[in-house]
Amino acid sequence: MGRYAWFIGGVTSWFLGAGMQQVLFAWLLVGALHQDPHWVGTAQMCQTLPALLFLLLGGLIADHFDRRTLLVVLHALAAVAAGGMSLAVGTGLLSLGVVILYGLSWGTLAAFAQPARDALLSEVVTGDLMRGVTGAALAQFAAQAVGARLAGFSGRLGNPAALGFQAAVFAAGLVMAWRLPAAPPMQARTGGSTAMSAIREGWREVTHSEHLRPIAVLVACDGLFFMGPFIVLCPLIVRDVYHGGITELSLVVMALTAGTIGGSVAVLLRGGVRRKGLAFLLALFGVASCLVILAAPLSFREFIAVMVGWGICHSLFFNTSRALFQEAAPPSHRARVLSIHSLGLLGMAPLSNLAAGFVSGIVGTRASCALAGLAMLVVTAVASVVTPVRRLE
Repeated sequence: MGRYAWFIGGVTSWFLGAGMQQVLFAWLLVGALHQDPHWVGTAQMCQTLPALLFLLLGGLIADHFDRRTLLVVLHALAAVAAGGMSLAVGTGLLSLGVVILYGLSWGTLAAFAQPARDALLSEVVTGDLMRGVTGAALAQFAAQAVGARLAGFSGRLGNPAALGFQAAVFAAGLVMAWRLPAAPPMQARTGGSTAMSAIREGWREVTHSEHLRPIAVLVACDGLFFMGPFIVLCPLIVRDVYHGGITELSLVVMALTAGTIGGSVAVLLRGGVRRKGLAFLLALFGVASCLVILAAPLSFREFIAVMVGWGICHSLFFNTSRALFQEAAPPSHRARVLSIHSLGLLGMAPLSNLAAGFVSGIVGTRASCALAGLAMLVVTAVASVVTPVRRLE
Protein backbone atom coordinates (compact mmCIF):
# COMPACT_ATOMS: atom_id res chain seq x y z
CA MET A 1 0.00 0.00 0.00
CA GLY A 2 1.13 3.54 -0.74
CA ARG A 3 1.53 6.17 1.93
CA TYR A 4 -1.68 7.95 0.90
CA ALA A 5 -3.57 4.66 1.30
CA TRP A 6 -2.19 4.16 4.82
CA PHE A 7 -3.10 7.77 5.59
CA ILE A 8 -6.69 7.20 4.40
CA GLY A 9 -6.81 4.04 6.53
CA GLY A 10 -5.88 6.07 9.60
CA VAL A 11 -8.44 8.74 8.74
CA THR A 12 -11.10 6.06 8.36
CA SER A 13 -10.29 4.52 11.73
CA TRP A 14 -10.28 7.83 13.60
CA PHE A 15 -13.53 9.10 12.12
CA LEU A 16 -15.29 5.75 12.40
CA GLY A 17 -14.71 6.14 16.12
CA ALA A 18 -15.61 9.84 15.95
CA GLY A 19 -18.94 9.02 14.27
CA MET A 20 -19.73 6.62 17.09
CA GLN A 21 -18.69 9.31 19.56
CA GLN A 22 -21.17 11.83 18.13
CA VAL A 23 -24.10 9.49 18.70
CA LEU A 24 -23.00 7.73 21.90
CA PHE A 25 -22.02 10.91 23.75
CA ALA A 26 -25.27 12.66 22.83
CA TRP A 27 -27.35 9.60 23.73
CA LEU A 28 -25.70 9.17 27.11
CA LEU A 29 -26.88 12.72 27.84
CA VAL A 30 -30.40 12.77 26.36
CA GLY A 31 -31.32 9.08 26.58
CA ALA A 32 -29.44 7.42 29.44
CA LEU A 33 -29.26 10.41 31.81
CA HIS A 34 -32.35 12.32 30.47
CA GLN A 35 -30.68 15.70 30.91
CA ASP A 36 -32.43 19.03 30.33
CA PRO A 37 -31.40 21.15 27.29
CA HIS A 38 -29.10 23.47 29.27
CA TRP A 39 -27.14 20.52 30.68
CA VAL A 40 -26.95 18.89 27.24
CA GLY A 41 -25.54 22.14 25.87
CA THR A 42 -23.14 22.48 28.80
CA ALA A 43 -21.80 18.94 28.44
CA GLN A 44 -21.39 19.34 24.67
CA MET A 45 -19.60 22.62 25.34
CA CYS A 46 -17.14 20.74 27.55
CA GLN A 47 -16.50 18.21 24.78
CA THR A 48 -15.68 20.94 22.27
CA LEU A 49 -13.92 23.35 24.65
CA PRO A 50 -10.46 21.71 24.22
CA ALA A 51 -10.53 22.68 20.54
CA LEU A 52 -10.63 26.33 21.55
CA LEU A 53 -7.86 25.84 24.10
CA PHE A 54 -5.47 23.49 22.30
CA LEU A 55 -5.87 23.62 18.50
CA LEU A 56 -3.26 26.34 17.99
CA LEU A 57 -0.89 24.57 20.38
CA GLY A 58 -1.59 21.37 18.46
CA GLY A 59 -0.60 23.10 15.24
CA LEU A 60 2.66 24.28 16.80
CA ILE A 61 3.47 20.77 18.07
CA ALA A 62 2.66 19.25 14.67
CA ASP A 63 5.12 21.66 13.03
CA HIS A 64 7.90 20.80 15.49
CA PHE A 65 7.52 17.05 16.09
CA ASP A 66 7.15 13.89 14.00
CA ARG A 67 3.50 13.87 12.93
CA ARG A 68 3.38 10.09 12.46
CA THR A 69 4.47 9.53 16.06
CA LEU A 70 1.90 12.04 17.28
CA LEU A 71 -0.91 10.20 15.51
CA VAL A 72 0.22 6.83 16.87
CA VAL A 73 0.18 8.16 20.44
CA LEU A 74 -3.18 9.91 19.99
CA HIS A 75 -4.83 6.77 18.59
CA ALA A 76 -3.56 4.80 21.57
CA LEU A 77 -4.88 7.35 24.07
CA ALA A 78 -8.26 7.50 22.33
CA ALA A 79 -8.55 3.71 22.64
CA VAL A 80 -7.72 3.91 26.35
CA ALA A 81 -10.31 6.68 26.92
CA ALA A 82 -13.11 4.79 25.15
CA GLY A 83 -12.19 1.57 26.94
CA GLY A 84 -12.25 3.37 30.30
CA MET A 85 -15.68 4.83 29.54
CA SER A 86 -16.96 1.36 28.60
CA LEU A 87 -15.77 0.06 31.96
CA ALA A 88 -17.37 2.97 33.82
CA VAL A 89 -20.76 2.49 32.14
CA GLY A 90 -20.64 -1.28 32.53
CA THR A 91 -19.94 -1.06 36.27
CA GLY A 92 -22.76 1.39 36.98
CA LEU A 93 -20.61 4.50 37.41
CA LEU A 94 -22.38 6.53 34.72
CA SER A 95 -23.08 10.11 35.82
CA LEU A 96 -23.11 13.57 34.30
CA GLY A 97 -19.66 14.24 35.77
CA VAL A 98 -18.19 11.09 34.25
CA VAL A 99 -19.67 11.93 30.84
CA ILE A 100 -18.28 15.48 30.99
CA LEU A 101 -14.83 14.15 31.96
CA TYR A 102 -14.92 11.75 29.02
CA GLY A 103 -15.98 14.57 26.71
CA LEU A 104 -13.08 16.73 27.85
CA SER A 105 -10.67 13.82 27.25
CA TRP A 106 -11.96 13.10 23.77
CA GLY A 107 -12.02 16.78 22.82
CA THR A 108 -8.41 17.22 23.92
CA LEU A 109 -7.19 14.27 21.84
CA ALA A 110 -9.12 15.47 18.80
CA ALA A 111 -7.66 18.97 19.15
CA PHE A 112 -4.11 17.62 18.87
CA ALA A 113 -4.93 15.06 16.17
CA GLN A 114 -6.57 17.48 13.73
CA PRO A 115 -3.58 19.72 12.88
CA ALA A 116 -1.16 16.78 12.79
CA ARG A 117 -3.38 14.97 10.30
CA ASP A 118 -4.00 18.10 8.22
CA ALA A 119 -0.30 18.87 7.90
CA LEU A 120 0.55 15.27 7.04
CA LEU A 121 -2.01 15.24 4.22
CA SER A 122 0.01 17.67 2.11
CA GLU A 123 3.05 15.39 2.46
CA VAL A 124 1.37 12.13 1.40
CA VAL A 125 -0.61 13.47 -1.56
CA THR A 126 0.92 13.00 -5.00
CA GLY A 127 -0.73 14.98 -7.76
CA ASP A 128 -3.61 17.42 -7.47
CA LEU A 129 -3.97 18.67 -3.87
CA MET A 130 -7.67 19.50 -4.22
CA ARG A 131 -8.43 15.90 -5.18
CA GLY A 132 -6.30 14.67 -2.29
CA VAL A 133 -8.16 16.92 0.15
CA THR A 134 -11.53 15.82 -1.22
CA GLY A 135 -10.54 12.14 -1.11
CA ALA A 136 -9.53 12.46 2.53
CA ALA A 137 -12.75 14.34 3.31
CA LEU A 138 -14.75 11.61 1.57
CA ALA A 139 -13.06 8.95 3.70
CA GLN A 140 -13.72 11.03 6.81
CA PHE A 141 -17.41 11.55 6.12
CA ALA A 142 -18.00 7.97 5.01
CA ALA A 143 -16.39 6.67 8.18
CA GLN A 144 -18.45 9.09 10.30
CA ALA A 145 -21.66 7.88 8.63
CA VAL A 146 -20.82 4.23 9.25
CA GLY A 147 -19.73 4.98 12.81
CA ALA A 148 -22.96 6.84 13.54
CA ARG A 149 -25.01 3.91 12.26
CA LEU A 150 -22.96 1.38 14.24
CA ALA A 151 -23.59 3.41 17.39
CA GLY A 152 -27.31 3.03 16.72
CA PHE A 153 -27.00 -0.70 17.41
CA SER A 154 -26.02 0.01 21.00
CA GLY A 155 -29.75 -0.14 21.74
CA ARG A 156 -29.42 -3.90 21.16
CA LEU A 157 -25.85 -4.52 22.29
CA GLY A 158 -25.70 -2.08 25.19
CA ASN A 159 -23.63 1.05 25.65
CA PRO A 160 -20.63 -0.73 27.26
CA ALA A 161 -20.24 -3.05 24.25
CA ALA A 162 -20.54 -0.13 21.82
CA LEU A 163 -17.88 1.85 23.69
CA GLY A 164 -15.63 -1.22 23.78
CA PHE A 165 -15.94 -1.60 20.02
CA GLN A 166 -15.12 2.09 19.65
CA ALA A 167 -11.91 1.51 21.61
CA ALA A 168 -10.96 -1.33 19.25
CA VAL A 169 -11.55 0.92 16.23
CA PHE A 170 -9.15 3.55 17.58
CA ALA A 171 -6.58 0.85 18.33
CA ALA A 172 -6.76 -0.36 14.71
CA GLY A 173 -5.90 3.15 13.54
CA LEU A 174 -2.71 2.97 15.55
CA VAL A 175 -1.47 0.28 13.16
CA MET A 176 -2.38 2.41 10.13
CA ALA A 177 -0.55 5.44 11.50
CA TRP A 178 2.52 3.33 12.32
CA ARG A 179 2.79 2.21 8.69
CA LEU A 180 3.14 5.80 7.49
CA PRO A 181 6.64 7.11 6.70
CA ALA A 182 8.30 9.30 9.30
CA ALA A 183 7.21 12.94 9.11
CA PRO A 184 10.04 14.94 10.70
CA PRO A 185 9.41 18.50 11.92
CA MET A 186 9.43 21.34 9.45
CA GLN A 187 12.35 23.77 9.63
CA ALA A 188 10.09 26.65 10.52
CA ARG A 189 11.23 30.16 11.10
CA THR A 190 10.07 30.92 14.62
CA GLY A 191 10.50 34.66 14.95
CA GLY A 192 11.07 34.13 18.69
CA SER A 193 12.01 31.57 21.28
CA THR A 194 8.62 30.96 22.90
CA ALA A 195 5.73 28.75 21.90
CA MET A 196 3.40 31.74 21.93
CA SER A 197 5.55 33.68 19.47
CA ALA A 198 5.56 30.70 17.11
CA ILE A 199 1.77 30.40 17.37
CA ARG A 200 1.47 34.12 16.63
CA GLU A 201 3.40 33.61 13.39
CA GLY A 202 0.75 31.18 12.17
CA TRP A 203 -1.94 33.64 13.20
CA ARG A 204 -0.22 36.46 11.30
CA GLU A 205 -0.05 34.31 8.16
CA VAL A 206 -3.85 34.25 8.17
CA THR A 207 -4.67 37.77 9.39
CA HIS A 208 -2.25 39.40 6.92
CA SER A 209 -3.63 37.44 3.97
CA GLU A 210 -6.33 39.25 2.00
CA HIS A 211 -7.67 35.87 0.88
CA LEU A 212 -7.47 33.83 4.08
CA ARG A 213 -8.71 36.45 6.53
CA PRO A 214 -12.35 36.63 5.34
CA ILE A 215 -12.45 32.85 4.82
CA ALA A 216 -11.31 32.37 8.43
CA VAL A 217 -14.01 34.76 9.71
CA LEU A 218 -16.74 32.94 7.78
CA VAL A 219 -15.49 29.56 8.97
CA ALA A 220 -15.72 30.89 12.54
CA CYS A 221 -19.30 32.05 11.88
CA ASP A 222 -20.08 28.57 10.56
CA GLY A 223 -18.82 27.11 13.83
CA LEU A 224 -20.83 29.64 15.85
CA PHE A 225 -24.18 29.25 14.10
CA PHE A 226 -24.11 25.64 12.87
CA MET A 227 -22.29 23.49 15.45
CA GLY A 228 -24.77 23.97 18.31
CA PRO A 229 -27.84 23.21 16.19
CA PHE A 230 -26.32 19.95 14.97
CA ILE A 231 -24.66 18.75 18.18
CA VAL A 232 -27.22 19.97 20.73
CA LEU A 233 -30.53 20.78 19.04
CA CYS A 234 -30.81 17.78 16.71
CA PRO A 235 -30.56 15.19 19.54
CA LEU A 236 -33.15 17.19 21.51
CA ILE A 237 -35.46 17.33 18.48
CA VAL A 238 -35.15 13.56 18.04
CA ARG A 239 -36.03 12.97 21.71
CA ASP A 240 -38.63 15.67 22.34
CA VAL A 241 -40.32 16.21 18.95
CA TYR A 242 -40.14 12.76 17.31
CA HIS A 243 -39.90 10.73 20.57
CA GLY A 244 -37.09 8.69 19.05
CA GLY A 245 -34.27 6.68 20.57
CA ILE A 246 -30.64 6.07 19.74
CA THR A 247 -31.58 4.35 16.45
CA GLU A 248 -33.35 7.49 15.20
CA LEU A 249 -30.53 9.69 16.44
CA SER A 250 -27.99 7.58 14.56
CA LEU A 251 -30.10 7.92 11.39
CA VAL A 252 -30.08 11.72 11.72
CA VAL A 253 -26.30 11.87 12.15
CA MET A 254 -25.83 9.38 9.32
CA ALA A 255 -28.14 11.40 7.04
CA LEU A 256 -25.98 14.51 7.36
CA THR A 257 -22.78 12.57 6.75
CA ALA A 258 -24.38 10.68 3.85
CA GLY A 259 -25.18 14.02 2.24
CA THR A 260 -21.60 15.10 2.85
CA ILE A 261 -20.38 11.94 1.13
CA GLY A 262 -22.61 12.61 -1.87
CA GLY A 263 -21.33 16.17 -2.15
CA SER A 264 -17.71 15.05 -1.89
CA VAL A 265 -18.22 12.38 -4.57
CA ALA A 266 -19.71 15.02 -6.86
CA VAL A 267 -16.66 17.24 -6.32
CA LEU A 268 -14.32 14.33 -7.10
CA LEU A 269 -16.22 13.40 -10.27
CA ARG A 270 -16.09 17.00 -11.46
CA GLY A 271 -12.34 17.03 -10.89
CA GLY A 272 -12.53 19.71 -8.21
CA VAL A 273 -14.13 23.16 -8.04
CA ARG A 274 -12.92 26.08 -10.11
CA ARG A 275 -14.53 29.09 -8.46
CA LYS A 276 -13.90 27.95 -4.90
CA GLY A 277 -14.83 31.26 -3.26
CA LEU A 278 -18.25 31.45 -4.90
CA ALA A 279 -18.92 27.78 -4.15
CA PHE A 280 -17.92 28.40 -0.54
CA LEU A 281 -20.47 31.22 -0.17
CA LEU A 282 -23.25 29.23 -1.87
CA ALA A 283 -22.57 26.34 0.49
CA LEU A 284 -23.01 28.61 3.51
CA PHE A 285 -26.28 29.93 2.08
CA GLY A 286 -27.44 26.33 1.63
CA VAL A 287 -26.70 25.21 5.18
CA ALA A 288 -28.33 28.33 6.63
CA SER A 289 -31.45 27.69 4.55
CA CYS A 290 -31.64 24.11 5.84
CA LEU A 291 -31.61 25.40 9.42
CA VAL A 292 -34.48 27.77 8.68
CA ILE A 293 -36.48 24.92 7.13
CA LEU A 294 -36.03 22.84 10.30
CA ALA A 295 -38.35 25.30 12.06
CA ALA A 296 -41.28 23.93 10.02
CA PRO A 297 -43.45 21.06 11.35
CA LEU A 298 -41.73 18.34 9.32
CA SER A 299 -42.32 14.62 9.38
CA PHE A 300 -39.36 12.53 10.48
CA ARG A 301 -38.65 11.54 6.86
CA GLU A 302 -38.71 15.18 5.81
CA PHE A 303 -36.39 15.99 8.72
CA ILE A 304 -33.97 13.33 7.47
CA ALA A 305 -34.17 14.75 3.93
CA VAL A 306 -33.25 18.23 5.18
CA MET A 307 -30.29 16.74 7.05
CA VAL A 308 -29.09 15.15 3.79
CA GLY A 309 -29.31 18.56 2.10
CA TRP A 310 -27.40 20.09 5.00
CA GLY A 311 -24.67 17.49 4.50
CA ILE A 312 -24.38 18.16 0.76
CA CYS A 313 -23.91 21.87 1.38
CA HIS A 314 -21.49 21.20 4.23
CA SER A 315 -19.28 19.04 2.02
CA LEU A 316 -18.92 21.89 -0.46
CA PHE A 317 -18.14 24.31 2.36
CA PHE A 318 -15.59 21.96 3.94
CA ASN A 319 -13.77 21.04 0.72
CA THR A 320 -13.53 24.57 -0.68
CA SER A 321 -12.47 26.25 2.57
CA ARG A 322 -9.90 23.55 3.39
CA ALA A 323 -8.45 23.65 -0.14
CA LEU A 324 -8.13 27.45 -0.03
CA PHE A 325 -6.22 27.17 3.26
CA GLN A 326 -4.02 24.30 2.03
CA GLU A 327 -3.03 26.17 -1.11
CA ALA A 328 -2.22 29.44 0.66
CA ALA A 329 -0.37 28.03 3.69
CA PRO A 330 3.47 28.18 3.51
CA PRO A 331 5.06 24.75 4.20
CA SER A 332 6.92 26.02 7.28
CA HIS A 333 3.65 27.14 8.90
CA ARG A 334 1.16 24.75 7.31
CA ALA A 335 0.02 22.95 10.48
CA ARG A 336 -0.38 26.22 12.37
CA VAL A 337 -2.31 27.88 9.55
CA LEU A 338 -4.57 24.84 9.13
CA SER A 339 -5.10 24.71 12.89
CA ILE A 340 -6.61 28.21 12.61
CA HIS A 341 -9.09 26.82 10.05
CA SER A 342 -9.99 24.08 12.53
CA LEU A 343 -10.09 26.61 15.36
CA GLY A 344 -12.60 28.71 13.46
CA LEU A 345 -14.87 25.71 12.92
CA LEU A 346 -14.40 23.87 16.22
CA GLY A 347 -13.21 26.66 18.51
CA MET A 348 -16.57 28.41 18.30
CA ALA A 349 -18.41 25.18 19.11
CA PRO A 350 -18.28 25.60 22.93
CA LEU A 351 -20.11 28.93 22.75
CA SER A 352 -22.44 27.59 20.06
CA ASN A 353 -23.32 24.48 22.09
CA LEU A 354 -23.85 26.40 25.32
CA ALA A 355 -26.00 29.02 23.58
CA ALA A 356 -28.05 26.38 21.74
CA GLY A 357 -28.89 24.62 24.99
CA PHE A 358 -29.96 27.77 26.83
CA VAL A 359 -31.78 29.44 23.91
CA SER A 360 -33.74 26.27 23.15
CA GLY A 361 -34.89 26.22 26.77
CA ILE A 362 -36.42 29.66 26.17
CA VAL A 363 -37.81 29.62 22.61
CA GLY A 364 -37.76 25.90 21.76
CA THR A 365 -35.48 23.76 19.63
CA ARG A 366 -37.04 24.47 16.24
CA ALA A 367 -37.14 28.23 16.74
CA SER A 368 -33.50 28.13 17.85
CA CYS A 369 -32.57 26.45 14.56
CA ALA A 370 -34.36 29.17 12.60
CA LEU A 371 -32.64 31.98 14.51
CA ALA A 372 -29.20 30.48 13.85
CA GLY A 373 -29.98 30.01 10.15
CA LEU A 374 -31.26 33.56 9.70
CA ALA A 375 -28.18 35.01 11.41
CA MET A 376 -25.88 33.07 9.06
CA LEU A 377 -27.86 34.16 6.00
CA VAL A 378 -27.27 37.79 6.95
CA VAL A 379 -23.54 37.26 7.61
CA THR A 380 -23.01 35.43 4.32
CA ALA A 381 -24.93 38.04 2.32
CA VAL A 382 -22.77 40.82 3.79
CA ALA A 383 -19.55 38.86 3.13
CA SER A 384 -20.49 38.25 -0.50
CA VAL A 385 -20.72 42.02 -1.04
CA VAL A 386 -17.90 43.53 1.05
CA THR A 387 -15.16 40.87 0.77
CA PRO A 388 -13.26 39.36 -2.22
CA VAL A 389 -14.27 35.82 -1.29
CA ARG A 390 -16.63 35.28 -4.25
CA ARG A 391 -13.77 36.00 -6.68
CA LEU A 392 -11.32 33.47 -5.24
CA GLU A 393 -10.34 30.66 -7.58
